[in-house]
Amino acid sequence: MLTRLVERAYIRDLVRHMQQAVPTILDLHESVVTTMISKRELLVELFQTCGRNELSFLTNSGLWVGFILGIFQMSAWLVYEKLWTLTFGGVVVGYLTNWIALKWIFQPVRPLRIGPITLQ
Repeated sequence: MLTRLVERAYIRDLVRHMQQAVPTILDLHESVVTTMISKRELLVELFQTCGRNELSFLTNSGLWVGFILGIFQMSAWLVYEKLWTLTFGGVVVGYLTNWIALKWIFQPVRPLRIGPITLQ
């Protein structure tokens, strides 16, 4: 009985000491970064789980953004019919859609309220 009480007290003190010493024992930031680099599928799963709503919004709105930018590309082709305008236009449209998608996902960091509309 006394041994069990001593064991419990020892374990309780050991756990308290380890809880206080976690920053000196384990570098949590380094551990997470190393794990995410070595297990990329885990990083992809985390990103897809956390960003499910945002990714759904991007796939639904990507059609319309691409359509609008494609109209500009088509207009440029009609005005200036050179083969390289399609290539250049494709690069510009691809870059712009990726840039817009990244802005829509990551900015603003905090929700921004403009009248009745909340962005993000």
